[in-house]
Amino acid sequence: MRYRVSAVALLFTILLLSLFAPAHSQAAVTLSAAVNGASYQNSALPNGKLAQGVLFIAFGQGMGPAVIARATSFPLPTQVSGTSISVTVGASTAKCIMLYTTASQVAAVLPSSTPVGDGTMTVTYNGTDSAPLSITVVAHAFGIFAVDQGGNGPGVFTDPITNVANSLVRAANPGELLDIWGTGIGAVPGDEASGPLPGDLTSVNVQVFVGGQQAQILYRGRSGCCAGVDQIRISVPAVSGCYLPVYLVEEGVVSNFITMSAASSGSVCSDPGGFTAADLQNATNNGGWHVGAVSTSRLFGRGAKPTITESDSLGAAFDNVSLQALLMSPGQPALNTCWVIQFPVATPPLPEFLDAGKVSVDGPIGPYDLVTPPGYLGVYSLAFLPGAPAGTPGLIGDGTLLKPGRYTFTGGGGAKVRPFTVSVDAPLTFEWTNHESITAVNRSQPLPITWTGGSPGSSVNIHGQSSLMRGSNGDIGASFNCWVDATLGSFTVPASILLALPPSYMSNGNPQGSLGVVEVTIGDRFTATGLDYGIAEFFDGFDRGIIAYQ
Repeated sequence: MRYRVSAVALLFTILLLSLFAPAHSQAAVTLSAAVNGASYQNSALPNGKLAQGVLFIAFGQGMGPAVIARATSFPLPTQVSGTSISVTVGASTAKCIMLYTTASQVAAVLPSSTPVGDGTMTVTYNGTDSAPLSITVVAHAFGIFAVDQGGNGPGVFTDPITNVANSLVRAANPGELLDIWGTGIGAVPGDEASGPLPGDLTSVNVQVFVGGQQAQILYRGRSGCCAGVDQIRISVPAVSGCYLPVYLVEEGVVSNFITMSAASSGSVCSDPGGFTAADLQNATNNGGWHVGAVSTSRLFGRGAKPTITESDSLGAAFDNVSLQALLMSPGQPALNTCWVIQFPVATPPLPEFLDAGKVSVDGPIGPYDLVTPPGYLGVYSLAFLPGAPAGTPGLIGDGTLLKPGRYTFTGGGGAKVRPFTVSVDAPLTFEWTNHESITAVNRSQPLPITWTGGSPGSSVNIHGQSSLMRGSNGDIGASFNCWVDATLGSFTVPASILLALPPSYMSNGNPQGSLGVVEVTIGDRFTATGLDYGIAEFFDGFDRGIIAYQ
């Protein structure tokens, strides 16, 4: 199977754009991490090991030249510009197949002949070795390339006929073919350095899920373009939505989760209660959106103590979303589907907030003027926290909490967003009914969740996270989100979702995991001069801030 050059260009663009700014060469060679070149999953996570034949990225300092040097032709070398990588597992040592090198980042392919098991990796630059890095080589650990070059959000999928990349405005239709690009499907026979080795690995147990539906697989194996790059061709199932979660389960190992767009017809996706095809077309025409949202929120919570507390809030935000940010957004998955994301993740830059003047709220309690933090014109909030110190800006701690009813937000108009009025209903009827019975989460078993009071047209967000360890930039772990029709009253989180999370570590005697269930209501849309898209939202839920994933 050989495909057009633009598909190859897309993949190498993803790889090369992922380069960090090269550091200056140093006398010492340090190797700090080695990850799947598509998923970027932390090696400590369940799907973060290196598979035989995987294209991987090594991070460190002093590993190569300040300016990127690439392998430019087959056969691919085991050394580029003085950089080489060796992997030792047991009594076997393999030289990795080099793709490119810089001082801080190196890309290579782990030979398929590398034995599975615990071992070490060493980078050598101009005769100087790094300290060995502990790694684990496994038979399978697939990662899907993502547009953000970090394994999250929209994935890299192409139409094998037109070679067009999937996006919100280039959605796939049911029954069409789509190529999923990734790496880590496993070993292949032959000399990978000498050129691509395509071939359908039919003996490998692979399942692909798109929007909660299993997709038919027509090919799974190495691509015909590149060493270490895998290609899975599927027939798109009968699903539609802008942010359909896609993941792969191979021999029991779950890949990273990314999203794709599908439409029942046409090329622009839409989501019920979210973006419409017309919205997205408008954003495409204008190069972005001016977006506004107002919200009413009630949240019950339980932490280390058995006491259940309630904290409520009113809020509003107005910002300018670029077309690029919109197209790369992870979005909200389709109903009755789940996805998983690792953390920590890179913090996105703050958006450009839009001044809407004074925003006030009236309803069963109030009226209140929302508070704007200094320097954040366009962000407004008011929190109701029983026991909070009196006189704290933006906090009301006198015991006041939300009451059922309709809340009306009024914007006085500012430099960017002109006056508006919109209302949102807060029924306050939602209840997570089996939270008391869930004292821990067994990741190998499905997790049933039940609730009452879900409103028609609303969705329920079931979310959880588990931290495996403390890292230099915060906890290392993974989180999941499932979105469900609120009127169903129950949903079972699949074991395949939970297995993508790590077991929870303990800190001060408390497991570092959480589990929450929240009703989300997207109410009336509103318009104002200066806004392209305005929505009113209501949230009502319960969060268990400390729970163990085992």
